Amino acid sequence: MSFMSNECGGTLSISQKFRQSAQELKSVRTLTGVSMLLAMSIVISFVGSVRLTETLKIGLGYLITALLGMLYGPFTAAIAAGAGDIIKYLLKPDGAYFLTAMLGGMVYGCFLYREKCTIFRAIASKSLISLLLNCCLNTFWISLLYGMPFLGALGPRVIKNVVALPFEIILLYIVLNGMSKVVDRARLH
Repeated sequence: MSFMSNECGGTLSISQKFRQSAQELKSVRTLTGVSMLLAMSIVISFVGSVRLTETLKIGLGYLITALLGMLYGPFTAAIAAGAGDIIKYLLKPDGAYFLTAMLGGMVYGCFLYREKCTIFRAIASKSLISLLLNCCLNTFWISLLYGMPFLGALGPRVIKNVVALPFEIILLYIVLNGMSKVVDRARLH
């Protein structure tokens, strides 16, 4: 049985995904997996990212957040992403966006938990996060933290997110489909 299927064989509603995801937190196996992915996320955010300006960064940490959402659901991914953002801030204080991180984990969980990562799901989840959360919500936080005018900060962020979006979607689709095969194979043994 694939990790993407549920007992009834159908798609879960959003509320069912949240309920099952919250139940996942009771498992030691889940806590271990989340902890390992969280550690990977922290390392990747420092090693696998390039800072373009004080407020613009290109990174690969979103892949771990998406993996958390796919494997453990929206509730668990939101908690883990928020905790990871706080830990990253404590290690390198350059802006804590933990609410945005939590919402990103939640979005990935809603689109990917117990679902096959189709190209539509990759496009929809990453587009929503890049355009709504990264462009709008993070720009709001930046305008508050750095005293920049919202519209002045928005332009470069929109350009960066729109240019990076196709590459991030392709990478997301490839990585999540590859990982789902690995996870399915591991659960068979």
